[in-house]
Amino acid sequence: MKAQRYYPVYANLTGRACLVVGGGLIAQRKVTTLLEHGAVVTVVSPDLTSRLQAWAKSGKIALARRRFRPADLRGKWLVYAATDDQAVNEEVFAHAQRSRIFCNVVDQTRLCSFIAPAILKRGPLTIAISTGGRSPAMAKELRGRLGRAIGPEYLRMLRLIRAVRPQAKRRLATYGDRKRYFDVLLKGKVFALVRSGHEKKAMQEAQRLMNKAAVAGKAKA
Repeated sequence: MKAQRYYPVYANLTGRACLVVGGGLIAQRKVTTLLEHGAVVTVVSPDLTSRLQAWAKSGKIALARRRFRPADLRGKWLVYAATDDQAVNEEVFAHAQRSRIFCNVVDQTRLCSFIAPAILKRGPLTIAISTGGRSPAMAKELRGRLGRAIGPEYLRMLRLIRAVRPQAKRRLATYGDRKRYFDVLLKGKVFALVRSGHEKKAMQEAQRLMNKAAVAGKAKA
């Protein structure tokens, strides 16, 4: 059988309706992640963890305390099935497929139209790691290694790039000019200054390089 290939994409779930079928600890983890990314979450399950009960009581999530019904998928963008009843999990997947709703049955790759990566977050910097469903343990191990390698200097550099990006769009005429400029920032003296804690000097150097790139661009034109 040909190995399944997955297209990596970062989805904007803010304000979008998502469904979690199941009320145990695994379902709770999925709900937690969805809420962290701004989703509007409904949980369907006859039994719930105490935390899910508290979130339902406070209005943080919507709750249907019963078994899954196909109508629960109406209007949903994405669904997780995390029950210990295989028949329910398969029913959720089958109806989601027919409705063209992305579905993940936890730990059953064959019943998934998407798989969840191991996620490393450093503020706005997000790194997703996937093994194509072959080894979640390896994905988590790699996440730990990357987490130890990526320090706070990357966030500081990200802030600098965000600060100069509008000016770069105005002053550097082409995509190629802008790409070369940001490559120089990341691979040269600017990032070295950020790493050593000299952010003011790094910004000054970034501005000097911007001026140089702008002049070179005008000369080419």
